[in-house]
Amino acid sequence: MANSKFLLKTLAATAFLALAPQVAQASPTGTWLSQPQIRYHVSSNTLDQAMAKIKQQKYKVVFLDFRNVSDEVQQQVSQVARQHELRPVVWIQSPQLRSLTVPQLVHEARHTDGLQVDDHYFKHYSHQDFFKLRQAYTKSIYCSIQPFQAKQLPSGGCNQIDVQCYTPSSLGKCMKLADGLNAVTSLSAQGTYKHRQKLAGRRFNVFLWPYSNKFFRTASQK
Repeated sequence: MANSKFLLKTLAATAFLALAPQVAQASPTGTWLSQPQIRYHVSSNTLDQAMAKIKQQKYKVVFLDFRNVSDEVQQQVSQVARQHELRPVVWIQSPQLRSLTVPQLVHEARHTDGLQVDDHYFKHYSHQDFFKLRQAYTKSIYCSIQPFQAKQLPSGGCNQIDVQCYTPSSLGKCMKLADGLNAVTSLSAQGTYKHRQKLAGRRFNVFLWPYSNKFFRTASQK
């Protein structure tokens, strides 16, 4: 009799868990590789390993800082990303410091499948500049902003928007802004990534991608 009661309780508990609403998991979207990281992986022959780990963590896009990186290396990095079913997107960092024009911005993305303009771009370039870029560039444009820059976004033309939610104390407010913009919530590896369980079913990016052996060992255990 005791065994029967235990079995009934077990079946009831199982049924309850099956019927209980499942908490949606946040969905990884993209992560960034800086110029030093790219040089590190290429020089140490760990590029394939890095891209494999990024894919293993279910990211879909890798944003690449190609400033002062040779054409040969740009092609190599983009190709390895594609081999791991990742979309390589050039991350155009601080274009104002190089006074990049629209043709030069398009040229920056010659080896990738998209380009990203970030908060530096929106601070120093106008909506008209963006409209010209949108007309000239036929692939995807990723737009990344800080929360206070929401009004600086163009009314259209961004294939994907992300909001940089890098401060833990304002994460909730930042997520609401991202929701309102139908944007990806970008987390910082050192600041808000550890709070990703609060994202529920939201999409997220992570800035930046760590490349230490310690991180690889930790990631493989998750």
